[in-house]
Amino acid sequence: MRKQFNKMTAKLGAITILSFAIITGCSSSPGSASNTTPQITTEMESSAATQEPPVVDSQPETAISEQTSSPDTEVVSFETYFDLLGASKQDFIDNMNEKPNAVDEGGLEFEKAGIRVWFQMNTVTVSQIFLQDNHVDFNGARIGDKIDKFKTAFGDPISDRNGDMHFKYKTGFVSVNYDTQTEDTVAVYLLAEDF
Repeated sequence: MRKQFNKMTAKLGAITILSFAIITGCSSSPGSASNTTPQITTEMESSAATQEPPVVDSQPETAISEQTSSPDTEVVSFETYFDLLGASKQDFIDNMNEKPNAVDEGGLEFEKAGIRVWFQMNTVTVSQIFLQDNHVDFNGARIGDKIDKFKTAFGDPISDRNGDMHFKYKTGFVSVNYDTQTEDTVAVYLLAEDF
């Protein structure tokens, strides 16, 4: 009897496992999947309506906001400032749309634009404009680039002494300060007259 019982138990176990496998296989077949799809879709739709979009969806917005610079970091051509060399102090201030702060030697600092300006004493016209931020485009070169990039932008310099390279440009001059060891540019002066 024991032998028959063990054989019966083994057969019953095999039938149970086989039945379970068949039932599980049927419940995941394509025909039955269509019954669960509406529930999943409905759950996803309701969660989308109540939750914020996933991080993946917000990445394009971040990329767009990085491309659209704020006025503080907007890339501008150096000619915007260069063309104001020789302008009166008041005309320059009016063009900047920003209240300046006084700096040394009678100069003005425009914090938002990231520039400093000095004037000729006798005529009170713009004689020097100092730029140190990399948001200004110098014919394809930017502050922080190697000095060779400025040579490409402006041609051969008229002078180069101790990390101060001067270029003739239109009716004025562009003075580029750079590190003589690394050749990285650090600042630019736009000059009405060379010195």
